[in-house]
Order: sequence, then C-alpha cells, then structure tokens
Amino acid sequence: MSKTQIYLDESGCLGWTLDKPYGKGGSSRFLVLAAVSIPFGCEIHVNRIIQHLYKKRVRSHRSELKSTDLNESDRKRVALDIARVAEKHPITFHAIVAEKYNVNSALAKKTEALYIHMAEQMLGNVMANHSEVDFYPDARTVKTKDKHAMHNYLETRLAVEGHCPTITTTPSESGRYFQIQCADILASIVWAKYEYESLLFDETLSNTVQLTKLY
Repeated sequence: MSKTQIYLDESGCLGWTLDKPYGKGGSSRFLVLAAVSIPFGCEIHVNRIIQHLYKKRVRSHRSELKSTDLNESDRKRVALDIARVAEKHPITFHAIVAEKYNVNSALAKKTEALYIHMAEQMLGNVMANHSEVDFYPDARTVKTKDKHAMHNYLETRLAVEGHCPTITTTPSESGRYFQIQCADILASIVWAKYEYESLLFDETLSNTVQLTKLY
C-alpha cells in the first residue's frame, strides 16, 4: 500500500449564533472542511496552483494569501487549476459540509468534537487506502493540545473498520504550506456554494471534489 500526505482546512466560522444574519452579529449557517490528499512526490503540482496565484498578485510568499483575500476571478482560476491537477495526477480533493441548524445540541456544545467527527467522515476511507499518512490539519483550528483527540479518534474509527495505517498528525501553520492554503481556498469555494448559493463549485469542481453532506 502507498503513502500519502493529507492537508486540511475549513471555511465558515465555528460559532453558533444562528438567530442573527451572518456578518451582522450572527454565525455562518454552514461549516465546511476541505482536504487534499497528495502522494509523496506529487506535492509540486498542488504547490504550483498557489504559486501562480502569488505570481499573479505580485505578492511575496511571506505574506500569506487567505481565501478571504481573493476575488471571484482568483477563485475561478484556482478551481480550474484544481480540476486540471486532479485529472492529470493521482491527487484527490475532498470536502464535507454541515448545516448547523441540523447539528444536534450535544455536538453544538462541543464544536471541537463536531470538527473531528467531520474530518473522520471525510477522510476515513482515504486514509484506509494507505499504509502511511502524514496528516497536516490547519493549526489555527486544531491546536497542538487538541491534535491527540483527532489523531486517536481517526485511529480508533479506522481500526473498527479493520484498517491500521500509520498516521502522523502535525497541526501546521498555513503560511508554511501551500497545500493547506489550497485546502483553505477549496473550502471557501464549497462553503460559498451553500452559504451564498454561489455557482462556482457546480460549474468547475462538481466532478472533481469528493463532497460529503453530513448534516
């Protein structure tokens, strides 16, 4: 079996104020996680997607581009590049969405548990197909102190299904990894589909991204 690297980020806030408009005292209605799974040796193909973006913006790599910095033209360019890379290389892109109104009250009170559950639902089958997994969730959300909970949950759920890949979990700053930045932009494109009924995902990535609707 093969080895892979998985990079994870999310879009939508982690708050639960759902009785006010988003951005006006209210929280996002949807939470989206997105990930890219890259076999060892294929990193350059994802890196180039983000490098091209920095080049277009005439921006130093030391000044990180967040998904919130991008205009619609930038997002479409990244979406088309993701589709092209997925067609030509053994790199897979994944996303999972939760509509917060449908999340039960217990999980709503423990957002970190919801996040971990969503990550496992999205990535369990991906990890099961590999003997070794280097896992890089965004450190802004998965703090070092919480990485063991995610790591242990993933290992336990995989073991229940009869799989035992060696997983190394390293929460990492997105500024250090173009791959996490790619996951961030992908998450924002999927999130906009649900939060704002954006058509970009359906027009460019519906046949590329493995999308799970959890709630």
